[in-house]
Amino acid sequence: MKSEIYTMANERVVIPGIVKNGMVVPQNDTPLPDGARVDILVGPSDVTPELKSELDQWDKASEEAWSMIEQWEAEER
Repeated sequence: MKSEIYTMANERVVIPGIVKNGMVVPQNDTPLPDGARVDILVGPSDVTPELKSELDQWDKASEEAWSMIEQWEAEER
């Protein structure tokens, strides 16, 4: 997997990694400071049917939550 490393703080840094014992382990020597905010992207081939089902449920819950918020806003008008 090709990684893209940038030194500018405002640019995206891509660090490949794997999950080991429930923790993401970087696969190169790029240091990550404690408290660093990261985004984790899961490749399509790595998504099990169970994980896909769980993610679909989160999406559904999110859609329902937005619908409820919109309904409450309409009622306040």
